[in-house]
Amino acid sequence: MSAVRLNRVMFALAVVGLVIAGMLWYWHAQNANIPCTNAGCDQVAQHPTSRLFGIPVAAYGTLFYLSFALLCAIRPSVPAERQKWVAHLLLLWGTTGFLVSVYLTYLELFVIHAICQWCVASAIIATALFVLSMLAWRQPQALTIPSEA
Repeated sequence: MSAVRLNRVMFALAVVGLVIAGMLWYWHAQNANIPCTNAGCDQVAQHPTSRLFGIPVAAYGTLFYLSFALLCAIRPSVPAERQKWVAHLLLLWGTTGFLVSVYLTYLELFVIHAICQWCVASAIIATALFVLSMLAWRQPQALTIPSEA
């Protein structure tokens, strides 16, 4: 996969993750019932571990996906000699998101004993972003805008 296509896929996944995390944050802040095919989403949202320092975990997820999307958006405009730094940041951020998703999935399975479908979707997206950020980090060529190629 070319560097441009890889960056676009990561951007699209980050936007989808941003929408999911943003909706979860909104529902959590409104204390609304979360649309779910089972009771797991509300059970997870009402558990004490769904907040960190009094802030819903979905808010952190929203910021994670927003920053990931922004990094992907600015990457083509970064000079070629500095693009490796952006790739390092994407890998660091992708790894962080993946590890947090693993921990949150552990909490769902073994502490809360409930599964939130939206959280699973977010975990899948975070895992995909981690894998794609590794691929982007390993690519030797600089990312160029198609009109420059």
